Amino acid sequence: MTAEPRLLTDIYSQLSEFFKEPTEEFADDIASGRVLRFFKNAFSLLNIDSSLFLGLKIPGDVFKTVSDEYRKLFLGPIPPYIVPVESVYKRWSLSSECTLGIAGERGYLMGDPALDMIRRYQESGVVVPDLYASMPDHIALELEYMAYLCRNAPEEEQREFRANHFDWIIDLADEVAGYDGTGFYSTAVVMADLINRSLWE
Repeated sequence: MTAEPRLLTDIYSQLSEFFKEPTEEFADDIASGRVLRFFKNAFSLLNIDSSLFLGLKIPGDVFKTVSDEYRKLFLGPIPPYIVPVESVYKRWSLSSECTLGIAGERGYLMGDPALDMIRRYQESGVVVPDLYASMPDHIALELEYMAYLCRNAPEEEQREFRANHFDWIIDLADEVAGYDGTGFYSTAVVMADLINRSLWE
């Protein structure tokens, strides 16, 4: 990896904003083209294909569009209700000492990945917002934590975190694409997966 720490920090911080519930400020950044310009510049510096950016261009009322799409995909209660949380995509526990019936199953919150994220936050002095108390391994928090590592930790630690906590994003991308293959959030999650694979190979 040859990217500057500041650039990586900015990339992961911006990606994190994509997966938080939309605000009018974020919608304004999309409408003004600031988000698109940032990623075009970042992808150019990193020699990453930027052909998927069309999904970041939203005509009309941007705040309503992204809010409706976010609600439809991620908040439920009716399908698809995709949960962008790492534990949901992995076996709940890999511990041989765990005797709970759900240990080997997927689809549950607060599994091993969540417990590991709690440990990391505590060691780093990072406070988890109340909104994410039951899902400390939400993609928005994990991307934000990666930004923190890019700013404060050696590359080896960044690589370790990426290997252990971002391997599920491609599955999230596939699920989102299955419901909305050309929408804003489909583009966002594909970008997150593409950046992770391109930067750390």
